[in-house]
Formats: sequence, structure tokens, C-alpha cells
Amino acid sequence: MAATAMKNNGHLPIRNDTGKKRPTVRLTCIGSILLGMYALFLYAVFLAFEKHGVANDEASVRSIVAFRWNGAGDAMLKRLVDKSTSTSVNNNLPPSQQQQQQQQQQQQQKQQQVSKNNGDKVLFDVQEISILLTGSVLKNIQRDKIPIKRPPPVGSDNNQEEGLRDRRSVSDVISSVLSAAHYGDRQYDEGPDDRQAKHSNDNKLESGRKEDMPVLTAYCEAVNQTDWKTKPLPLRDTASPDKLFPIEYPHVKSCRALPSQWPIDTPPTDLDPFLPWIHDVFPRPDGSAVVFVAQNRRRCFNGQRYVRGNEVIPEEVRSHSGEVHLEPGKNYFMRPQASLFQHVPVKKITVADDDGNSETEEPRYRLASHEEADQDGMETRFLCRFKTFDRNSTPNLSIVGYSLSQFELDYDYHTYRKGYLRTHSEAGYDNHVIWTSQLLFQCPVPPEYRDRVAGGDTVEDDYATMYVDLIPIRTPPRYTPPREFFPPRYKFKAELEGLFIPDVEWGKDHVLPKIEESGRWENIPICMPSLMTHGIVPKGVDLQLLALPNIKRADKRKTVDVPMKEAGTKIHKIIACTWASATFKTRGNRAQVGDGKRRLKEWLEFNILAGFDHVYVYDNSGAFTNEDSLADVIDLFPREKVTRIDWPCKICSNRDGNEGERSSQYAAESSCRLRFGSHAKWLGSFDTDEYLIPMGQFTSIADVSEYLDRKGMYIAEFKSSPAKPRFDLLDNPKNTEEGSGKFTPTVKDDETFLHTYNCNWEQFPRSNTLTHRSKQMYRADFVKLHYVHYATATVVSQMTEEETKAAGLKWRHKYKEGHLHQFYEVNEATMLHTKSKVAANTQGWKDSCKIPTRSEEGCKLGFPFPIGADPSKEQFNKDGWAYNCFINEKVESYWWRRLVEAIRIRDNGGQPKSAGVEHVFSEN
Repeated sequence: MAATAMKNNGHLPIRNDTGKKRPTVRLTCIGSILLGMYALFLYAVFLAFEKHGVANDEASVRSIVAFRWNGAGDAMLKRLVDKSTSTSVNNNLPPSQQQQQQQQQQQQQKQQQVSKNNGDKVLFDVQEISILLTGSVLKNIQRDKIPIKRPPPVGSDNNQEEGLRDRRSVSDVISSVLSAAHYGDRQYDEGPDDRQAKHSNDNKLESGRKEDMPVLTAYCEAVNQTDWKTKPLPLRDTASPDKLFPIEYPHVKSCRALPSQWPIDTPPTDLDPFLPWIHDVFPRPDGSAVVFVAQNRRRCFNGQRYVRGNEVIPEEVRSHSGEVHLEPGKNYFMRPQASLFQHVPVKKITVADDDGNSETEEPRYRLASHEEADQDGMETRFLCRFKTFDRNSTPNLSIVGYSLSQFELDYDYHTYRKGYLRTHSEAGYDNHVIWTSQLLFQCPVPPEYRDRVAGGDTVEDDYATMYVDLIPIRTPPRYTPPREFFPPRYKFKAELEGLFIPDVEWGKDHVLPKIEESGRWENIPICMPSLMTHGIVPKGVDLQLLALPNIKRADKRKTVDVPMKEAGTKIHKIIACTWASATFKTRGNRAQVGDGKRRLKEWLEFNILAGFDHVYVYDNSGAFTNEDSLADVIDLFPREKVTRIDWPCKICSNRDGNEGERSSQYAAESSCRLRFGSHAKWLGSFDTDEYLIPMGQFTSIADVSEYLDRKGMYIAEFKSSPAKPRFDLLDNPKNTEEGSGKFTPTVKDDETFLHTYNCNWEQFPRSNTLTHRSKQMYRADFVKLHYVHYATATVVSQMTEEETKAAGLKWRHKYKEGHLHQFYEVNEATMLHTKSKVAANTQGWKDSCKIPTRSEEGCKLGFPFPIGADPSKEQFNKDGWAYNCFINEKVESYWWRRLVEAIRIRDNGGQPKSAGVEHVFSEN
């Protein structure tokens, strides 16, 4: 029986050897009954929650864990915080609920004291709850008492826990945000301006924002999460100009350097979690909208650990499988970040002033149901206000228009198409819902200004003269199944009526505050389109003259053409994006790797040789050091082939597995896809240890992309697993040997990574799918969201059922990609993953490498089978080392030799020939 179950994927078959009919009808009836009972149970839970939840949950929410004091921070600020928390009763509540809240707090103090008397360790201090959930710090803090100190330069802190856990206390958070605004988010020995000039091809010290131009400012608003349980949602008592906490960012003053100057590592989001954690902002090529690439700050605080035997967790803190968040207070504080991924319908209204006259200076909105919402307000989250600067006018700053934001994709709908129950969870155990990592949206530009934005006419001497203000619409996150509040265009009915009713949750007269009364980002610069900003195409060049011809389909029998809107004129067949650094730390900060420059030089040479039209390098060196970057390597290559984007923001969580959040890398990939993928048909995002190699008769990856176009494919996937460095090509182990016998495998100075790591543990064509390591190249206009290894959302996955069928595609609730091509490694293309091996990988190598193995495990060093040898037999070389990997013959006989020659030519000052097509532009 067990064996049978194994053969059937763990399911027992229904036997049919007696001649009786299979009990399909009976099983269907049973299933229907169980489903009906489950629905009734959920509805009963909902009714009970409605009846008892408001009063009881009020105190429960207010007693969720807060930040722990770790002895850090300014003593004066700590006393101010203590004072603010001692009177943290929500005055908006009825007197009876205020009294109940005080009683709950007193009871929690008694329970905590009992636990201490019993010798138990109370993990979290529930006394500090109002610091987070009522926003009392921003309400009561005295700004002039906050210490502002210059942080140490990047790389001067050797703390191994950096990126693993945020140990800032409340006082440290406030102080660090203000310090970063005052001195700049990242500290460099020679100052931000000098460093940018040193490591940029064309930045000039005299360019950038002038003193009379608007300054990027974050207006932080206190977030009172305890109001969320009051229905309908009350108007915010924090919405007032004199209650906002403004933070100016004078160091943001260059369009070319905007990603490196933006406050990312210590953002104002840490004080106001409704502010999006922006990593990049830029206009679309046609000037129609301003695009925002943001990350989910809450995911930075999803690290967990097991609860130990003598530890007591307050009942308000939710554990999961015996684990609890390392920083649950910060995780809960960041819950508004989940709201930003969810649409909210609004209706434009007329509001009378105190004299009874209609206000006309700005549009006003109220929260609404889908049935009442305006068409452009059906699926939005931000109000967008546009302004222009003219120093010769009075006033010199003028409001020129408004719009409502639009999502790049519907995150809740994608959750439904993936078959998940919820997009977000209240307790924050949802890192597996990876599409909630990147928040992508846009603000439509007023029509009369789109040509100016597209032509780059809104930029003066490397800084913008046009700006957008971003005002979040502040509503609590929805934790109900997404289908319960889909927009009408999906034509879905709620499965359980009444789980989310806008009139109950928000009321029918919840008017949004005026912009000047609301927390917001203000004076966000609208720079030139990306090709102009980075000097790839000079201002004034007509891109249509450079447009590539369309490729006709050769065979339309297997797939159906998908209607796609091109984001921009296509001038490149295929581009590559990489997020790289001169030095970096491996996951968990286990090892420091410092071969970034050497790897990048070889990798760029190979990709140009292999036919990539352009390579965009997101240089993350500034996250680790203030003394070095990849600029000197990139300067070796022509500007029409390689572009560097200074991208020094740090990974917010470098932990292993599902707890990690490599925010900097994820944002870089989306930035490259949306900035530069709009001008390319195909795009691939790879690490500098990953070589995409044309195989068979192909000698150019651009030809491979045309081959995929003819087949009607939009995504192509490569198998990938770390190769083994060939022992005979490595530097002498004695040069790096440690006392235990392990050593750091080092590629010889006269060798290449491509050649040294040409030894895969599985013979070609590989059968091991290794999905979690696979990589892809894809049509940039088809993929809506890509997550390092695979396409998460596509044009098809975002189609409604009606749109899907109209396009001739098969509809299914749980989406399955139908335009995915798995590369045949022998005749099409393959990937060689030359992942560096560190000393820990060679522990006990003198024993393990004498044991035959045909897997990634065991000996991490490569001893290749001789060409033509029978791999089914255990074989050893003359020194007794067991053969354990296989050489790619085309790499050995063709690509390696061409790479060596190309490196030699460039080192001697020449320009090697590439397989791609070049566009060389002249400033004249």
C-alpha cells in the first residue's frame, strides 16, 4: 500500500477491479457538504467577530509588543518617550472604552510582574505599545531635543549582525532618520559630491539642485493603529499641518545620481509606515507617467527564532510553529506597508469652506465603494500633485495638475491567480508571498506636460524643474481573501458576502484630508527619461530612427500571440542587468567575498562577446565601502555598451531562507526592467558569476532571442546549479591554506572564471530542474514582475477571465505560464554558474574528494571526467582524486578561447568585436 501511494504522488488510487463504478458522485457530494460547512463556519466566525471584536480587540491591538530598549540612544529622548507612553490613552474612544483600555494595561503590568517573580523571562515589554500603535512619539516629541550625530563612514562598522537584525531602539530610530537627512543617508570620507564625481563618468560638481529650488521633503504623520478597530473608520486627528513632522533631504540634488542620493537605508518610512519605501523614481519614455519602484519595509522585520523554555510571550504576540519574530514590534508597526499594495476606491466630491462656498484649489475625495467610485479612482492608492519651478516667476513654484496613482499590477488579483488565500497576514508571517516585496506604481502626468517630460525639457543642469507630491490614502490593511473585494472589471462575486463592506468599514462620508494636512512625500524630482539621464541617447535624438524591425512568427500552432503594449521604442534586441559589488557578504554574513572587480571585468567582456546589446550594472559597492566602486572597471568599456548606475542601498535583511529580504537586489532588477527594458525586446537579469552561453549553431544570444520570437515564446528558462572549480586550474592550495587544512579556492591570475569553473556535476543535457536556482531571459513588456529566478506576474496572469478567452487563451483559476520555453542545453543555450567557493567549502576536502559522487554535495572541487569516459563507472585520476564533474565542450573549445583573445585585445587598448549590433551616438 505504501509503495502504491508513493507511485501516485502520495494519493491512494480508487480501485476498480470489482467491476463496480468508481464512487465519483459520492465523493463529490461529500466534498460539497464539507465545503458548505466550512463556509458556514467562516460566516459564523465573522458574525462573532463583528459582535464582540470592536471592544475586545481594541485593548488587544493596543497591547501588541513594542520596541525593546537596548540601552542605546539618548537618555533625554528616552525620558521623553517614557513620558509620552505614560499617557497613551486614545482620547478619540468613548469614555467606557478608554477606561477598559487603562484596565487592560494595568492587568498586563500585573501579569508581567508575576512572570518576573516566577523567574520567567518576559520577551517583550508591553508597556511601550503606544510608541508604535498610537504614534505618540511623533505627537509629543520635542524636535530640538533629538540628538543628530554624524554616522560613521560606510564600512567602518565591523558588526557581523548588520543586515541580520535591526537593533535600533525607538530613540535610535528617530535620531538615525534625522541624522541621515541632515548628513546624507550614506557617509563617505570625501563627501557625497566628491565621491559621485570620482566614480561617475559625467557628473559635474557645479551641476545639480540650486539653493532656490525645492527640496525633497517627507512629511511624517503619526499613525494611530488603534483607531482601525473603530467602525466606520474615524477621521484622523493627526491630519493637520502643525501635527506633521517634516524632514528635508538637501543632499538629494542630482538626477544622474538620484538612486544613490535617495534616503533608502534610513528612510522616513521608519517613522511613518504609510510613506512608501521608495528606491527609484523616473518618468516613462513617452512622458505619460512617473514610475515608482518601492519595497515593502515590513518584510525587513520578518526574522524569526524559536521560543526557549523559560521565556514568556505576551498573549497578544502571535507565534508561528513555535517561533516568534525577532522584532515583532517593528513588524507590527509596519503593517500600513501592506495597505499600500491594496487598491482603494475613491469618489471626487465638492467640499464647502467655512463660509459655505465650494473649495476649488484642489480636488477632494472620499472613500467609496466600487459602485460609487469614479472610473479613474476605482483602483488607486495615492494622490499625485504636480508642480513646476520657475525662478523668474512670482511665486516661483506653481501647482499645475493632479492625478490618482495606478498600480503596475493588481497584487490581490495575483494572489488569487496563484491560489493563495490571502495577500497579507496581520501577524506578518507572509514572506513566502514574494510578490508583496516590490511595490510598483505610477502617477499619470498632466497631458499638457507630457511632451516636455518626454523631451527632457523639465531638467535644468542635472536637476528637475518639475516635481510630484505623493500623498498616500491611509486605510487599514485588508486581511480578507482578495476575491471579497475585487474591482468590478473582474466580474467576480464575493464568495462570502459581507467580509468587507466599504460602507461599514469606512462609512459613506469619510472625506480625505487636504494635501497640506496629510503625511506625504513632497518635491519628488521628475528627471529626464532614463536613456537621456544616463547619456545612452542624447537629448533630441528621434528613437524611431533606431527602432528594430518586428520578428514574424514562424509557427503559430503551439502558442497564441498575446496583446502587449510596448513601454517604449525598441532599439536593443536584448540587454543584461546585474546587481554587483566590488566586495560583498554571503547570506547570513558567513563570508566576505572580494573578487567583484575581477569577476565583473571578465563577465562584461563575455556578455558583449556573446551578443548582448547593452549591459546595465547596478553598482552596490557603496553598501560595503566608501573607498571603492566598480566605476574603474566599467570605464574600460564603451559607453554605448555598458552603463553604471550607482546603487549603494543596503540589503535590509541578509538572513538565510524565507526570512531574508534582499531589498536592494529586488529593487535593482525592477528598476532596470522598467527604466531600460522599455527600450529592449528581451532582458536578462543575472549575477556576475552566471554565464549565459549560446550553444549548438548559435554564436550570439541576440540570435537566440530572435529564435524565441519566431517560436512565439516570451520567457526562456535555464537550468542552473553551482559548478565546481577545476582543481588543476586553481592557485596552489598552500597559498591560502589554514591550520585545519581547508583553503580558499582561488582562480589563477592567468586563468578565467569561465574556464576554471567549466565543470558541472551533472552531464549535459542536465535533467535536474533545480527550480529555485533557475534563471530566465524574458520579453520586457510581457513580464509585469520578476523575482530574481522566475517571472512572478505577466501580462497573461493579470488578464481577467473575459480578456483571457477573448485572446484565445485557456482560462484557469490557478495560473500556469503557457509561453515559457525550457532551453535545450545542447543546441540552444545553457548557463554556467561559477559561484565562488570559500574556505568553509573545502573542509575535509582531502578525504571527500577521493569519494566518488555525482551530486552537488561532497567534494566541492572539480575533477572532470575525461572526454569519452563512461560516467557510470567510478573512476579516479593518477593522484587518486575521484572524477565528479563534466566539461562543456563548446565552452572549452570555442567560448573560452574567444574570451581570452577579447581580454587580451582590450588590455592592449583595443576594442574586441562583438556579436551584437552597436548604436554609437555623438553629442554633436
